[in-house]
Amino acid sequence: MELRQLKYFKQACELQNFSEAARALHISQSTLSQQIKQLENGLDVLLFDRVGKRVIPTEAGVAFLPYAHKAIQDAENGKQIIRDLKGIETGSLHIGVTYSMSPLLIAALNQFTKIYPKIKVEIRFATSEELLKRLEENDLDFVLSFKPDNHAAQFETLPLFSSRLCFIVHQSHAMANLSSITLKRLAQTPLILPEKGFATRKKVDELFRQNQLKPTIGIEMDDVHTIIHTLSGGQWATILTQAAVRGEANLKQIPILCADSLSSQGCLFWPQGSYRKKSALVFSEYLLKITQRNPL
Repeated sequence: MELRQLKYFKQACELQNFSEAARALHISQSTLSQQIKQLENGLDVLLFDRVGKRVIPTEAGVAFLPYAHKAIQDAENGKQIIRDLKGIETGSLHIGVTYSMSPLLIAALNQFTKIYPKIKVEIRFATSEELLKRLEENDLDFVLSFKPDNHAAQFETLPLFSSRLCFIVHQSHAMANLSSITLKRLAQTPLILPEKGFATRKKVDELFRQNQLKPTIGIEMDDVHTIIHTLSGGQWATILTQAAVRGEANLKQIPILCADSLSSQGCLFWPQGSYRKKSALVFSEYLLKITQRNPL
């Protein structure tokens, strides 16, 4: 059994197509098929059912997949340990981040890249839900996100700051002069909100549900950056954390009158039990220093 065979097997399981898996791995389909066959022979079991152009993992294949995944990850961790022993002057860092955490990320990134300019930093923006799924699959080194209410135990968290939900409008909006807003009036106001999957959206939905109200949602988007820019027309309003609109001088943050807790906790999420790169640990130290010095 070879490590490359396990990687081929994992890719084929994910795509359920040998041709697509081969393209993703930059090898020929015949090479992939041959290596999978050798793996099956070595294990003396059929790992895939061939159904037309699709390949479906058998019961044995499904049972074997988590062990193959762990072996691949253990090998990557081993290589990373050796790289770290040589120092952290080079290498790569894979960070997942939600838009609301952008100001913090940028501040830490500016400091980190000055000291470690040769480390390639790859950043992926997505919803909390999508990013935590990728973290669970070890596709990211860590994730910056607000903590979802249904936070799963498979992640370790490093709390960074708390940020309160507010009613957000442009200074030209008809409601910009409000000193505060009730939930009842908020429910009657046309809103543009992040789509489901964002931690902020989950908190907003739960807030209205608990108070037996229903928001008036006119637009949903998967890009908070675009939501903020849409507010500049003065027509729309939204509900976001104060951290998401930090530095937006033309936007008004109006407190929501509510007995419920409207604070969300911004956290760094680690995959539980996985080796942490030195570069990732150093980056996390920058994040902590920034939030301690300048709370968001």
